[in-house]
Amino acid sequence: MTLDALTDLQLAVMRALWALEEGGVADVLASMREGGRELAPTTVATLLQRLEKQGWVAHRKVGRQFVYHARVSEADAASGALRRLVRSFFGGRASALTAQLLESEHVSAEELAEMRRLLARQGKDK
Repeated sequence: MTLDALTDLQLAVMRALWALEEGGVADVLASMREGGRELAPTTVATLLQRLEKQGWVAHRKVGRQFVYHARVSEADAASGALRRLVRSFFGGRASALTAQLLESEHVSAEELAEMRRLLARQGKDK
Protein backbone atom coordinates (compact mmCIF):
# COMPACT_ATOMS: atom_id res chain seq x y z
CA MET A 1 0.00 0.00 0.00
CA THR A 2 1.52 3.33 -1.07
CA LEU A 3 0.20 6.17 1.04
CA ASP A 4 0.16 9.72 -0.27
CA ALA A 5 1.16 12.54 2.05
CA LEU A 6 -1.70 13.90 4.12
CA THR A 7 -2.97 17.44 3.74
CA ASP A 8 -3.50 19.46 6.94
CA LEU A 9 -7.24 18.79 6.79
CA GLN A 10 -6.77 15.06 6.18
CA LEU A 11 -4.34 14.96 9.10
CA ALA A 12 -6.99 16.59 11.31
CA VAL A 13 -9.45 13.85 10.31
CA MET A 14 -6.87 11.15 10.98
CA ARG A 15 -6.06 12.65 14.39
CA ALA A 16 -9.76 12.55 15.24
CA LEU A 17 -9.93 8.88 14.20
CA TRP A 18 -6.78 8.01 16.13
CA ALA A 19 -8.30 9.61 19.22
CA LEU A 20 -11.67 7.91 18.71
CA GLU A 21 -10.28 4.57 17.50
CA GLU A 22 -13.41 4.32 15.34
CA GLY A 23 -16.44 6.42 14.59
CA GLY A 24 -18.94 7.67 12.11
CA VAL A 25 -18.99 11.03 10.37
CA ALA A 26 -20.79 12.64 13.33
CA ASP A 27 -18.19 11.30 15.78
CA VAL A 28 -15.28 12.57 13.69
CA LEU A 29 -17.04 15.90 13.23
CA ALA A 30 -17.57 16.28 17.00
CA SER A 31 -13.95 15.40 17.71
CA MET A 32 -12.75 17.93 15.16
CA ARG A 33 -15.04 20.60 16.64
CA GLU A 34 -13.41 20.00 20.03
CA GLY A 35 -10.09 20.66 18.31
CA GLY A 36 -11.40 23.96 16.95
CA ARG A 37 -12.28 22.90 13.40
CA GLU A 38 -15.78 23.60 12.11
CA LEU A 39 -16.62 21.59 9.01
CA ALA A 40 -19.79 20.51 7.29
CA PRO A 41 -20.75 16.84 7.70
CA THR A 42 -20.54 16.40 3.93
CA THR A 43 -16.96 17.67 3.96
CA VAL A 44 -15.97 15.16 6.65
CA ALA A 45 -17.74 12.37 4.77
CA THR A 46 -15.89 13.26 1.57
CA LEU A 47 -12.55 13.41 3.40
CA LEU A 48 -13.16 9.99 4.96
CA GLN A 49 -14.08 8.51 1.58
CA ARG A 50 -10.92 9.92 0.00
CA LEU A 51 -8.78 8.69 2.88
CA GLU A 52 -10.29 5.25 2.41
CA LYS A 53 -9.46 5.25 -1.30
CA GLN A 54 -5.88 6.20 -0.40
CA GLY A 55 -5.62 3.36 2.12
CA TRP A 56 -5.50 5.41 5.31
CA VAL A 57 -8.88 4.30 6.70
CA ALA A 58 -11.41 1.51 6.30
CA HIS A 59 -15.04 1.25 7.25
CA ARG A 60 -17.63 -1.25 8.32
CA LYS A 61 -21.35 -0.82 8.04
CA VAL A 62 -23.44 -0.69 11.20
CA GLY A 63 -27.07 -0.43 10.21
CA ARG A 64 -27.16 2.40 7.73
CA GLN A 65 -24.07 4.11 9.08
CA PHE A 66 -20.44 3.69 8.05
CA VAL A 67 -18.07 3.38 11.01
CA TYR A 68 -14.49 4.29 10.10
CA HIS A 69 -11.20 3.27 11.67
CA ALA A 70 -7.59 4.10 10.85
CA ARG A 71 -5.66 1.44 8.93
CA VAL A 72 -2.38 3.21 9.67
CA SER A 73 -1.18 4.00 13.19
CA GLU A 74 -0.22 7.53 14.11
CA ALA A 75 3.36 6.39 14.72
CA ASP A 76 3.60 4.76 11.27
CA ALA A 77 2.11 7.85 9.62
CA ALA A 78 4.59 10.11 11.44
CA SER A 79 7.51 7.85 10.48
CA GLY A 80 6.46 7.86 6.84
CA ALA A 81 6.03 11.63 6.77
CA LEU A 82 9.42 12.12 8.40
CA ARG A 83 11.12 9.76 5.92
CA ARG A 84 9.57 11.72 3.01
CA LEU A 85 10.68 15.01 4.57
CA VAL A 86 14.25 13.84 5.11
CA ARG A 87 14.43 12.39 1.61
CA SER A 88 12.75 15.35 -0.15
CA PHE A 89 14.32 18.32 1.61
CA PHE A 90 17.51 17.01 3.17
CA GLY A 91 18.89 14.55 0.63
CA GLY A 92 18.20 11.62 2.95
CA ARG A 93 20.48 13.04 5.65
CA ALA A 94 19.02 13.12 9.15
CA SER A 95 21.95 15.31 10.24
CA ALA A 96 20.85 18.00 7.75
CA LEU A 97 17.33 17.88 9.21
CA THR A 98 18.76 18.19 12.72
CA ALA A 99 20.93 21.15 11.73
CA GLN A 100 17.93 22.91 10.16
CA LEU A 101 15.81 22.22 13.23
CA LEU A 102 18.44 23.60 15.59
CA GLU A 103 18.95 26.70 13.43
CA SER A 104 15.31 27.54 12.82
CA GLU A 105 13.51 26.54 16.03
CA HIS A 106 13.99 27.41 19.67
CA VAL A 107 15.08 24.20 21.34
CA SER A 108 14.98 24.29 25.13
CA ALA A 109 17.76 22.98 27.33
CA GLU A 110 15.46 20.12 28.38
CA GLU A 111 14.83 19.16 24.75
CA LEU A 112 18.56 19.28 23.98
CA ALA A 113 19.26 17.04 26.97
CA GLU A 114 16.63 14.58 25.75
CA MET A 115 18.17 14.63 22.25
CA ARG A 116 21.58 13.87 23.75
CA ARG A 117 20.11 10.93 25.69
CA LEU A 118 18.44 9.60 22.54
CA LEU A 119 21.67 9.94 20.54
CA ALA A 120 23.67 8.19 23.26
CA ARG A 121 21.16 5.34 23.38
CA GLN A 122 21.14 5.08 19.57
CA GLY A 123 24.93 4.84 19.59
CA LYS A 124 24.86 2.03 22.15
CA ASP A 125 22.27 0.08 20.13
CA LYS A 126 24.44 0.05 17.00
